[in-house]
Amino acid sequence: MNNYSISNIDIGIIIGYFFVVLFIGFIFSRKKNTGKEFFLAGRSLGWAAIGFSLFASNISSATIIGLSGQAYRSGISVSNYEWMATLLLVVMTIFFIPFYIRSKISTMPEFLEKRYSRFTRKYVSMITILLTVIVDTAAGLFAGGIVLQLFFPDLVIWQTYLIITLMAGTYTATGGLRAVVFTDILQAVIILLGGSIMLFSVLGQFDFSWAKAVASVPESHMSLIQPLDDKTLPWLGTLIGVPILGFYYWSTSQIICQRILGARDLNNARWGALLGGFLKLTVLFLLVIPGLFATSLFPNLANSDLVFAEMVVNLLPVGVIGIVLAGLIAAIMSSLDSALNASSALIVMDFIQPSRPELSPEKIGKIGRITTFSLMVFAALWAPIISNFEGIFDYLQKVLSFIIPPIATVFFMGVFWSRGNSKGANYTLLFGHLICIVTGCLHLNDWTGGIHFTILAGILTFICIGIYIAASLSGEISDMKYLKDLTWKYRKQEETFRESIWYTDFRFLSAILVGLTFCLVFLFW
Repeated sequence: MNNYSISNIDIGIIIGYFFVVLFIGFIFSRKKNTGKEFFLAGRSLGWAAIGFSLFASNISSATIIGLSGQAYRSGISVSNYEWMATLLLVVMTIFFIPFYIRSKISTMPEFLEKRYSRFTRKYVSMITILLTVIVDTAAGLFAGGIVLQLFFPDLVIWQTYLIITLMAGTYTATGGLRAVVFTDILQAVIILLGGSIMLFSVLGQFDFSWAKAVASVPESHMSLIQPLDDKTLPWLGTLIGVPILGFYYWSTSQIICQRILGARDLNNARWGALLGGFLKLTVLFLLVIPGLFATSLFPNLANSDLVFAEMVVNLLPVGVIGIVLAGLIAAIMSSLDSALNASSALIVMDFIQPSRPELSPEKIGKIGRITTFSLMVFAALWAPIISNFEGIFDYLQKVLSFIIPPIATVFFMGVFWSRGNSKGANYTLLFGHLICIVTGCLHLNDWTGGIHFTILAGILTFICIGIYIAASLSGEISDMKYLKDLTWKYRKQEETFRESIWYTDFRFLSAILVGLTFCLVFLFW
C-alpha cells in the first residue's frame, strides 16, 4: 500500500477545521441539555439547518470513498442510489412527514408503538440501533481510517478509529442534536467545496473537455441503467431493490428522521427534506464522476477504494489537499455524530425512559451523554471487521438488503393499509427477518443462483408484504379511533396551504425536484 506525503500547510488546515468544529460543539454544549433538547434540539430546527444536516449525515466517508471506488470499478450506475433518494425524499415530504410531525413522536419506533404495539417498537428499535452502529458508524470509521492512514502512516488503525470517535463523540455527547446539526452545516459546506475542487481538478486533466473525458472511459460506464446480468447494479435491482433500501433510510431511519422530528413545524420539516433532495442531485457530479474519469488517469489500481486518495495526492496542490481532506474528515464526523446521537436517542427513549418514567429531563440528558460515549467505543471495535468484504459500498448495501425489508414493510403498510394490525407487524418482523437472514447467508456463500442482492431485497420485501397481509387478515380488526392520523385513510385533513408566495409551496418544490431528477436520469440513461 502506498503512503502519501502531506505538507505542514495542509496539516494546519485540517487542525484548524478540527478546532472550529469543536468550538461550535462547545458553544451548544453550554445550553441546558434536557431530554427533548439533547435529542430533538427542542423541536426548533429550521428548514436550512435540516436540509444541510440531512445531506452531511448521509455523505459519510464510506459514501465518498465507496462511491468513487465503485465508479472506478464499474461506472456511474452506483449513482442510482443517489437520484432515487431525491424521489424518496419527495415521497416522505408528501406522505410521511405529516404523520411524524403531528404525532409528536421522539423516535421512529415510537410511531410503530402508536400504530401497532410496544413489542413492535422495541423490536425495531433494537434492530435500528444494531444497524446504526455496525453499518453507519463502523463503515464511516473504517473508510476514513483507510485514507487517513495513507497520509499518516505512523497511525495505528485502532488508534485512528479511537481518535475520530473521540472527536465526534465529544461534541455529540455534550451538545446533543443541536450541536450535531450546526456542525453538520459547516461540514456540508466543506464536503460540497471539496467535491467541487476535485471535479474541477479531474476535468483539468482532460483540458476541461467533457467529450474528451467521456471518451476516456468505456461507453457502458457512462450509463445509469445497466443490463440484467450486470454485477454492480442491474436495472431490475434499481427498479425493485434500490427504492426499498432508500425508503428505509430516508423515511424510517432514526439518523435521518431525527432531524425531521426536531423541526419547528410541518412546513420547515418539508422544506428541509426537499433541500436535502436538491443537494443529493450534486453527488453524481461531485463524487461519482471524478472516480469514473480516474480510471484512465490511474489505471490498474489494486484496491479501487483508494482512488480517492490517488486523486487527492496526484491532482491537488498544497493547501487544497488540506481542504479536501478536511471534507473527508467532515464526512466522517457528520456521519458519526448523527449515528451516535440517533442510537443514543433510541436506547434512552425506547428502552430506559418508558421503564423509568420518574427520571427527570436533566437525568435523561445525562444518560444520553453516557450512552453516546459507550456506543462510539463499540463502533470503533467493530470497524475492522468490514475489511472482510469486497468493498465499503458493497458492505453497506449488502447488510441493509438482508435486514431492512421487514422494517420497511411494517412502516409502509402501516400507513397505507388501515386493516394492518399488530399481529401482521410482529409476524412480519419475526418471520420476515428469519427468511432474510437465511437468504443473506445463502447469498454470501453464492448459493442464490447469482441473483443480485438488490433484486433479492425486492423479492424479500414482496414476501414480507405477503406475510403482513396474511397475518393481519387472520387477526382482529383494529379499533378505528386508534388509527386516527396514523394511517392514510384516517388522516387529518390538512389545512389549505396559506403561504402567499407560490414558490414556497412544498408541492411546487416537489414537482421541480422530481423534474430535475428525471432530467438527470434521461441525460445519463
